[in-house]
Amino acid sequence: MDMIFGLAMVLGIGPALILMYLGVRNYTYPRVEQPFFSDPRFFMLLVVGMIAGSVLFFALRVLGFTTNVVYMVLMAVIEVMAMVVVMNLKRFRGQSDSIFYGYALGLGMSCGLSTGIVFVVASTIETIDASVAVIVLMSVSFSLMLGAVGTTVGEGIARHRVMEFALQAAIPAIIFNILLWVLFQNPENYGVLYYVCLVVMVAVSAYMFYRTMYQRLPQIVREVLKMEGKKRDDIPKKG
Repeated sequence: MDMIFGLAMVLGIGPALILMYLGVRNYTYPRVEQPFFSDPRFFMLLVVGMIAGSVLFFALRVLGFTTNVVYMVLMAVIEVMAMVVVMNLKRFRGQSDSIFYGYALGLGMSCGLSTGIVFVVASTIETIDASVAVIVLMSVSFSLMLGAVGTTVGEGIARHRVMEFALQAAIPAIIFNILLWVLFQNPENYGVLYYVCLVVMVAVSAYMFYRTMYQRLPQIVREVLKMEGKKRDDIPKKG
């Protein structure tokens, strides 16, 4: 049991920490002389996200959300609204660094959720087979998707257009959760479709992450800084 819990911690937190480095390394020291956000506040939001993700996981378990696809859709909406509640504070509104704090919050939430899910799923595995690959891909996909979703919510806070961007974040989160619901079911019930859903889930989450963090983020930061009456020449180029 201890080994399974350790595996869950590694698979739950590891991908998020790797993405944390990859996503913001060009926006903080030593890549830029003046970081685009506060490191202490970034890590504070990461921890808050972990707590929120853990609470959501226990709700997922107690209420049996995985048994019904409608509940999984509701869970996606709850995830996004939890981010909105945390981020919609006066200190974050209209601030360009809120985009990065939304990213930290999303990654933290993925840690709490995927650690719990990996632990539960891994506890049912008797032999090492394709199920392990499914667990790994599921955990990585969680971090990719919720990181992108959190960044979108943070953008809405920074632009003073909270619900508009919350809706934009909720749509891919709902699609992701529907695919995730299929993976919670018995693979024998779906056959090849089960693995097709896994591939689609990974592809959707990877695309959302790349589009948000590498293609759109530089322009978002530039536009929000302009709203604040600021200009910087060290904003990274699009990936």
